[in-house]
Amino acid sequence: MCGIPLLPYQKTLCESLCRLSEDADAVIIAGDVFDTSVASAEAVKLWSEFATKLCLERKIPVIVCAGNHDGAARLASCAGLLRSSGLYISGSVEDAFVPVTVGNTSIYSLPYFNPADAAAVLDCEPNAASVMKAVTDKILSRTDSPVNILAAHCFAAGASAAESDISARAAESVGGADKIPADAFSGFDYVALGHLHKAQTVSKSGAKTLIRYSGAPLPYSFGEARYKKTVTLFDTETLSVTELDVPQPYRLRTLEDSYENILETAKADPNRDDFMKITVTDSFAGDNIFMRLKELYPNLLQFSGMRPNASGDAETTAAETASEMDIVSLAVRYCEERRGEKPGEDELKWLSEAVKELEEET
Repeated sequence: MCGIPLLPYQKTLCESLCRLSEDADAVIIAGDVFDTSVASAEAVKLWSEFATKLCLERKIPVIVCAGNHDGAARLASCAGLLRSSGLYISGSVEDAFVPVTVGNTSIYSLPYFNPADAAAVLDCEPNAASVMKAVTDKILSRTDSPVNILAAHCFAAGASAAESDISARAAESVGGADKIPADAFSGFDYVALGHLHKAQTVSKSGAKTLIRYSGAPLPYSFGEARYKKTVTLFDTETLSVTELDVPQPYRLRTLEDSYENILETAKADPNRDDFMKITVTDSFAGDNIFMRLKELYPNLLQFSGMRPNASGDAETTAAETASEMDIVSLAVRYCEERRGEKPGEDELKWLSEAVKELEEET
């Protein structure tokens, strides 16, 4: 996040999650164990230690479905062997039809899927809603369990994406074709979803089905700073949920004021080590101001200020709109804020060519 290594904080998080899971009968992780398909050796080691503590030391089964950021094949390697240790990982659509039984409950785990690939396996229409309906219909036609839970990694219609939900926001910008309607989950008692960072109950589909995102247990953008970070406890007897607060190893904070007021605030600020986003409302975002604020707030991660507009007046950068801008527009804004002038034609040409090459490669 903004160049800050998060592994030490994630280690603290894993310790907190182990404590919160002490009385659980099972732990469900609905995808995105990692943030990249080829995770670092340190991240894999931390995941191994976390899973080992839950499965082998605490004897708590852990059910995982691969997310869009996970390399599904890598995450699910040796899945058959791991099942004997209490770690159940779903890396393909076919894995969704093999339940994990815990007491009176059957838990099914569906990983993130490409609709076209999944449709070929399920013989249905190649869209996300049809695939999900085909999966849930097949599961429910086979189960005779009193309580049925589905863990899945997807974008459910009616849910709201956070600032850091980049792939979900991108999907929304092209029409939201991959969104799953709530009625596709009808028949389950509880649907534990992953993919979106904000904890939220999406909707109740029919008389029984409770659909919920636990959300990311740590904030990964300043837009998430206002969200409460929790894990969700589902009671299979009462079919109800309880939110358990997750202790936060770091805090994100936003400060917006005049330069002099920010300097004055810093003198008595007891939390100057917080991860900070600062907007100066009466000065340009020059390097000299940035360096002075960096001295006061060593974890200053984002900094912006005033910029000139077309009429020569000044206005404050609207940080909320930054996530909606394309790369070239963001570069123009950056130069205006840092240098007080727009980039030259040659600079814009170089940037446009670089973006085009990147898009062709991906």
